[in-house]
Amino acid sequence: MSRTPRREADLLITDEKEPVKRRLRERGAEERPAELENLLNLLARAMLHPPASTMASFVAGKVFQKLERTGTLNHKQLQDTGIPSGLESALQNAIATGGICAEVAQCVRSLVHEFVWIRGRSGPFASLNFETAHAHSVIVGPGGLEDRTDIRIGLTYMEPYSRFPDHVQRFSRAFLLLSACELSIAGESWFSTKAGGVFAAEAGQSFAMRCTTAPLLAVWCHVEEIGRSRR
Repeated sequence: MSRTPRREADLLITDEKEPVKRRLRERGAEERPAELENLLNLLARAMLHPPASTMASFVAGKVFQKLERTGTLNHKQLQDTGIPSGLESALQNAIATGGICAEVAQCVRSLVHEFVWIRGRSGPFASLNFETAHAHSVIVGPGGLEDRTDIRIGLTYMEPYSRFPDHVQRFSRAFLLLSACELSIAGESWFSTKAGGVFAAEAGQSFAMRCTTAPLLAVWCHVEEIGRSRR
């Protein structure tokens, strides 16, 4: 009997039970730290670049438009954040590729000790070691460096020879790959992508992701549900 992804679970969302509710501040009330501002500018440049797919640029464009307003900024440097042991290797690989990936990876490295790393649950077809072989961090969004509820920009790390649980996307989501990996979207055949690739998976589509000899590192973003956003 074939198995299908659980449709109720979007496994890039790890805080459904206790969503953070914060009032957005108008841009200018508090300036973003230079490192965060630089990272967001680089992500916008990469994800809105012409080679990106039309759908990815559409999703990312809505996210970065909302960044004209600033959320609640978390200035306190966090302690014991559980940084994945292989993250530095993944960042070095991204830097070695050069170009926009290298710039993004260098910015991530400058902020890595301020991220909160969360391990999500496993699911259909996940690698056996998945729960200890991956971690997510929210850059902008609930509990992130910039805390807000209307959008989410996150970072996902996976150790070599890991497969992310197959699941159905709740939100239309754009991805920027900082490493090579293999993907299957909407039940289509697996395809390989290189570092620097930008793609999107639409809401309601099945999504599968895996890596082989090298760790996976990806940035992703989406607009949250309209009912949860503030304008």
